[in-house]
Amino acid sequence: MDDFFKKEKCDRCGKKLDTRTQSWFTEEVICMDCSDVEKDIKHRAVNSGLGDLEGCGYVPEFKKVD
Repeated sequence: MDDFFKKEKCDRCGKKLDTRTQSWFTEEVICMDCSDVEKDIKHRAVNSGLGDLEGCGYVPEFKKVD
């Protein structure tokens, strides 16, 4: 967590960090766009019966359904 405020780019997508948060699944420092993707994944995981998967150590893959 020492690097949290020092990071300049999102660990996931490389975008400049104006606002930041920590990933729900890993220790990555991510931008709010990547956080929104994670919120969608968490929602899908809970609704599919997998639980919230918080801190699981990887970012679960869910195919986007239109």
